[in-house]
Amino acid sequence: MATRILVIDDEPVICRLIEYQLGGAGYQVTSYQRGHDALLALAGEAPDLILLDVMMPGISGWDLCREIRAGSTVPIIMLTAKNDDDDIVTGLMSGADDYVGKPFNADTLIARIEAVLRRSRGLRGPRQPGPTPAALRVVSAPMPAAEPAAGREAPVAGPRPTATASAPVVERPPRLGPLLAEARRQRRLSLHDAGEVCGVRWEFLQAIEREQFSYVPHDELRHALRSYSALLGVDLDPYLGRGRQRRHRYPGALPLTVGMVAVLALALVLVILIL
Repeated sequence: MATRILVIDDEPVICRLIEYQLGGAGYQVTSYQRGHDALLALAGEAPDLILLDVMMPGISGWDLCREIRAGSTVPIIMLTAKNDDDDIVTGLMSGADDYVGKPFNADTLIARIEAVLRRSRGLRGPRQPGPTPAALRVVSAPMPAAEPAAGREAPVAGPRPTATASAPVVERPPRLGPLLAEARRQRRLSLHDAGEVCGVRWEFLQAIEREQFSYVPHDELRHALRSYSALLGVDLDPYLGRGRQRRHRYPGALPLTVGMVAVLALALVLVILIL
């Protein structure tokens, strides 16, 4: 039987994202947008773990965690954008077993879930095994390569390329996430303010700045990138220029075609004259 996870988050987009990521990894996921509905469901369900948001209407995640803890020992992971030190302490003191900040990485979240489940097995008996490493790779997205530490150079596999007439060194554009973050700070905009102007959730903008693109739903990522870059005056062409390069890939094709047409036209004139 698959591990059952109950998600409590007032944002339907976040619930769908978690259902997609964890469902693809082999978990059975049920989500609720209201805390009171989740409490009623808990009376008839026995989930193996709960993912709980903090900022919700009606009842906060911290109060909801205390309510659940009053009658259940089910493992609880707080999954929220309120990830300051004081917030983490409040969540753990309310009875949570772990605390994961938004935006989150799918691999990290699944690893935290499995760690909490392993700790709870000793208290609640054996549990069905979680998803296999192959299943984890289904919902994982490659993370950007780590930057080398300050003052140190990244190792290279071979000699450094040198600029020559036949093989010039192509300059790569700077990383998009840090570029957007710096442009926002220069304009003294908060993520909340930028999100309201762009019409994009501020958590998605934060994920873009951190280059955690798997956090943003695929159908919203392009709109978020274009709106955010337009607001900050950042040119996306260096990052979306593959189409133009492909169109100019064969510069000799057009002259060859014109030459062939000219030859055919001359041959047709000669045939007419002969006849």
